[in-house]
Amino acid sequence: MTRLTENKVQSYAMAFLQKKYRSKAKAKNLFAKEEVRTRKEFGGKRADGLLAYEHWWWGICVVSMEAKSHKTLPAIQARLDFYKLLWNSLKAGLLLCIASGAIFAIYRMDDQLFQFLLPLNAFVLGALGYGLLTLNSYRNMTLKVVEQVMQYPANEKWLAFSKDSLDDLHKKERKALKKICKYEGVGVLIIHSSGKADTWVKAVAKRKWFGNYLSYYSLEKRILNLLS
Repeated sequence: MTRLTENKVQSYAMAFLQKKYRSKAKAKNLFAKEEVRTRKEFGGKRADGLLAYEHWWWGICVVSMEAKSHKTLPAIQARLDFYKLLWNSLKAGLLLCIASGAIFAIYRMDDQLFQFLLPLNAFVLGALGYGLLTLNSYRNMTLKVVEQVMQYPANEKWLAFSKDSLDDLHKKERKALKKICKYEGVGVLIIHSSGKADTWVKAVAKRKWFGNYLSYYSLEKRILNLLS
């Protein structure tokens, strides 16, 4: 099996994304560059790839990309995120407290003990129940590579993996990877040794109603000048 280097995955993925987004760009004018950093005030993080173009309706659109090979296999293995589990459990507890009507006891009951004890019990039981039932759910899991690409603000975010790195994953791990990326709205490209790129998961577009995501990047002025 031919092993692709991360640089190869990066260049093949960028070639695919350029072709994909150039057709959407106004006057086919597209900015595309590897290794672009966010501004220092936003961490100075380096995206493996950044694309930007002007859409006839949505205005300036930004696409970020992170590439991984077999050498960074641990970054694409799912793990439980305790803080995500806690946050989701708290939301579930609050939802149960509201849906069951227990929260209204604060306003309707005269007994000061049960006035707060009833909604508190509903909240705690809902949170604990959700936590136990969804302990192994992809909604409570994360991937280092997803956390990484989230550091590159964009309308659409993509991950690019070499096919050989995905083949090294257990079937259960690949399933978790796909589900987490779908849940987070992150697109996934599978890069073959021939340079062919397949879309495994489609990226979900996120709109920024005020300004655009280029404001997060150090090359903002240069990119805007190119697109104008």
